[in-house]
Amino acid sequence: MPSIDVSANNPGLLFSSSISVVVLGLMLFMAFRLHAGNRRAAYRNLLVSLGFILIHHALQLALSVGWLPQAAGFGFAGKLLQVFAFIVMNFAIFELYFRRRSRTRMWFIGLLVLGAFIGAGDLIPGPGVPNAGSDWGARLAHTPVLDGYFLLLPLLFGLMIGPHIGQRRKYGAGLAAAFFAQLCAVIAQYGPADAAEFGNLAELLRVVYYVLLFTLLFERVVELMMTAYRSSITDGLTNLYNRRYFMGQLERALRSGKPVGAIFCDIDNFKRLNDTHGHHKADGVLKQVAALIAEETEGIGVAGRYGGEELVAFVVGPALAAAQAAESIRSRTEKESIVTLSVGLRVAVPGEGITAEELLKQADQAMYFSKTSGKNRVTDYAGMPQTDRAPAAMKR
Repeated sequence: MPSIDVSANNPGLLFSSSISVVVLGLMLFMAFRLHAGNRRAAYRNLLVSLGFILIHHALQLALSVGWLPQAAGFGFAGKLLQVFAFIVMNFAIFELYFRRRSRTRMWFIGLLVLGAFIGAGDLIPGPGVPNAGSDWGARLAHTPVLDGYFLLLPLLFGLMIGPHIGQRRKYGAGLAAAFFAQLCAVIAQYGPADAAEFGNLAELLRVVYYVLLFTLLFERVVELMMTAYRSSITDGLTNLYNRRYFMGQLERALRSGKPVGAIFCDIDNFKRLNDTHGHHKADGVLKQVAALIAEETEGIGVAGRYGGEELVAFVVGPALAAAQAAESIRSRTEKESIVTLSVGLRVAVPGEGITAEELLKQADQAMYFSKTSGKNRVTDYAGMPQTDRAPAAMKR
């Protein structure tokens, strides 16, 4: 963010730098925790950029309270740090959504090198620099090309990065705040004497930028955490809940004191489908059937993948609701796909004292009965002959 010339004990700078240091400290802690858990380049770049900006604001804070002597060198170093940090920060934001590619790396290095050359070029004596031949301090304070470069960076990143990431509006608002903050800083430094108030506005916009940046990073971190959590409880192919999570939810439903109907589905002749049409076609069918089961149990239960071509679900509510869901799953699969299902149903009533493992095992036995008695049918465990209630594992 932009840097402006200040005098000691500047209350506006003291306020903005204090707020900025707190917000940046929170972001730095968040980035550190992210990097500790996952050493991606994006998190490392985030740490570096936040560290640069935090050092700059710590210097400004020290200058504003008189802990450091006023020196043009501090202002120039802070400005250069901010340019580098702004570049690194925006590429880090991009990499929170995408992997860095070779072209992105070239832009990243190119902008950093260009900033370094511009900063060095501003120190070379020239006709536009007051007292250029003799006053080194004037050259450090008067860096119009570097200031102009910083002014263009938000516009460049708005075109390069803005259209390709999530939270576009928030990111765009942050870039707008960065642009106008730098514009106000330029006006305050190079404009007429009565334009000094633009410096205070630049400080305020800087705080706005950091707050927007903090909310953007926070929301992205939450998105990443939710994505990681979702991937840990779902099956990658079918997007249904995995076996471990499903069993936990079934156990919880059984403790709710309501009837729970477990539905066990097995795709008929799935191995033949794999052998004749290939894995790609079989996977497509599996995903289609999984989507049907998820639709039929949405709002009344939970669907999951038990393993292989075995898909499971449970419905919380009256036995009739579970039976209707099971039949609807079977009939829709027959009508809407190229396969059929053998389905087993077992309804547990409150107070029965059955575990999730036992309930699903009995639904599995009912499914096995459907498969051995014609396939493409629903069997209720309660209606099975007693002789067919042997453990399913012994029958296979």
